[in-house]
Amino acid sequence: MSELTHVNRMATAGQLSASIAHEVRQPLAGIVANAQAALRWLEKANVEEVREGLKRILSDGHRASDIITNLRAMFKSDVQEKTLVDINKLVLSVLALVRIDLQKHEIKLQTQLDDRIPQVLGNQVQLQQVISNLVMNAIESMGSLQTRVLRIKTELSQSNTVYVSIEDTGTGIKSSDVAQLFKPMFTTKARGMGMGLSICQSIIENHDGRIWVSPRANGGSIFQFELPMVASRIKQPELV
Repeated sequence: MSELTHVNRMATAGQLSASIAHEVRQPLAGIVANAQAALRWLEKANVEEVREGLKRILSDGHRASDIITNLRAMFKSDVQEKTLVDINKLVLSVLALVRIDLQKHEIKLQTQLDDRIPQVLGNQVQLQQVISNLVMNAIESMGSLQTRVLRIKTELSQSNTVYVSIEDTGTGIKSSDVAQLFKPMFTTKARGMGMGLSICQSIIENHDGRIWVSPRANGGSIFQFELPMVASRIKQPELV
């Protein structure tokens, strides 16, 4: 399962290669443009403009570095260590990598991330992989449908677990397939391996959580998972 999980991450990175290349090129292009502008402003002794240009270069450099850090995590084989993980940050890191795919397929993105949810004890790479798989599946399921909306929500559930839902307006799942969906080698895709959702389930269960899917009322699917919270890390709302 560990090897299959690694292969799945590699396949996901391959699928995202065009988007990743675009995401890295953008900050690099910004760095070059701002550096050229800063040189022109230096000639005119415009210190304030040079300062702003250097700030933008720094910001673009950090952005490119973050993208590469996320990519390196995808290719790791040894991913057993568990630390405190911010689920909202993981969601945002995945969305940064699929942004071009969302634009290309004209998918409307809606997020509702509760900033009061606590951190969870887990493996950041593995949990990022779960979110990546579910988001990529959602994008693929919407294809050329007229209504294409991706909704991602995080919250603290009534059972005191960190709850995540990834909802799409895609083709949905046949009721006869729901019971088999997370089984190894089962796939509804023409070229699928049938391991992605099985790996997601294995990862979530290894984190003492659970994962399931529900049909969406007007077509599409809602994939959901819950993870146990780290009790001492709950963020209390600020008193006004």
